[in-house]
Amino acid sequence: MTNEPVFQKFLTTNKQLYQQNIDLRNAVLRGPLGKLITPEEMMIEQNNQFYGITVTDVLVATFSTYQKDAETLRLVFFAVDTSYQHQGLGSRLFRWALVDFKKQGYQRVSLSARASAHEFYLKQGFKDTGNSTTNQYLGVVDFDMQYMI
Repeated sequence: MTNEPVFQKFLTTNKQLYQQNIDLRNAVLRGPLGKLITPEEMMIEQNNQFYGITVTDVLVATFSTYQKDAETLRLVFFAVDTSYQHQGLGSRLFRWALVDFKKQGYQRVSLSARASAHEFYLKQGFKDTGNSTTNQYLGVVDFDMQYMI
């Protein structure tokens, strides 16, 4: 085992990484809001592509994507373990995944960024595509954003 970050692409069929993905997203994104990922949400994402970074076989950063249309990939659920935040891992994961996005022929990446992550996405090169809105289910402010590949 190494302490070096390992970049990985995986599917929900990789039960170990997918469960770590759910646990990390609940800990970082949902738990603080008092809402955990539901079985219905897990069914919806069963065909998503997942990207992650493991350190000593533990997932410390992750997000998933799905095809929005022929040219657009939708990025969702970007989470970095709190003990690994502000170390550049999220930026490195996004840049690593961009290579795969290009190989798949996508021209843009879209997402809804929480206000708390808005600045991070701006630094990655995303642009706002509209006004902020309130996510009624989670009770957070979101910004629709887009990245041109």
